[in-house]
Amino acid sequence: MIEPDALTISTEMSRTGSSKAFEERLQSSIDEVGLAEPLKVARHPDGGYVVIDGALRLRAIRAIRARNPERFAEIAVYVLEYAQRFEVRYQSDIYQDLLPSQMATLVEHLHRSENVKKADIARFIGVSPATLRNYTGLWRLMERENLFATVVALMDLGVVPSSNPYAWLRLTEIGLQKVLSESFARDTPLDEWVAAVTSSARRGDQVTRFPIKFVETVTDALPAEFYRVTSDVRAVKRDLGLRKSRSRTIRDFDSEKALANLSSVSRDSPDPVLRMAASSFIGYLK
Repeated sequence: MIEPDALTISTEMSRTGSSKAFEERLQSSIDEVGLAEPLKVARHPDGGYVVIDGALRLRAIRAIRARNPERFAEIAVYVLEYAQRFEVRYQSDIYQDLLPSQMATLVEHLHRSENVKKADIARFIGVSPATLRNYTGLWRLMERENLFATVVALMDLGVVPSSNPYAWLRLTEIGLQKVLSESFARDTPLDEWVAAVTSSARRGDQVTRFPIKFVETVTDALPAEFYRVTSDVRAVKRDLGLRKSRSRTIRDFDSEKALANLSSVSRDSPDPVLRMAASSFIGYLK
């Protein structure tokens, strides 16, 4: 927790410009619900702290304090190493400034042209291996072109989520057309729907944004001929995945031993949070 006056906004760490409307909305949000995400700062060698990520949030807080000095006397921050400030800045920029398709292109370029291992790419840009795998899936969608590339464009616009490209990759071209026509465009010709929703999203108009659960449901309910592999192969893969997951989590579970250990924690631990958690877990296991 740091006083706002101890923080300095550096030009080398700030983004170039932002809309006045966005800053006003951000200030209203912080004024109403508080600071939802801590700022990222670094301890400056000459004293004080320089803001790495969160300059707009700090400006909003200062504007609020100008009206009411009692608000936000201290704010939450992550304190990072000064030498890492550019690395952290760039990681933040990647998430906020690059579209999903651009991230996918960046990942594939680093892997194919620069021979960087994907595990290292995930570590460098600060994402999990599962997230990096999604960028690989997006790249495969882009390589298949036609309607698959259209889906990626809709992901860039936020119309459909980019969190599970493999839901789309399992479809044939005809299967993809069927899903988009019947579950998304519906009574509108598909090309007209794509053009209309693309134009509206680029103008910033209100458009329907489909949740990932909807995408997974409508791409999972087709006859076998609309998938690139048969339902038997998909079932085997799904079964193997479930078995692998169970083997990692269940192992040889001894409920009596677990209950005895939890009872000991709930009774003897000096930490009240642990005692409460152990008691709750005992009730769950019973």
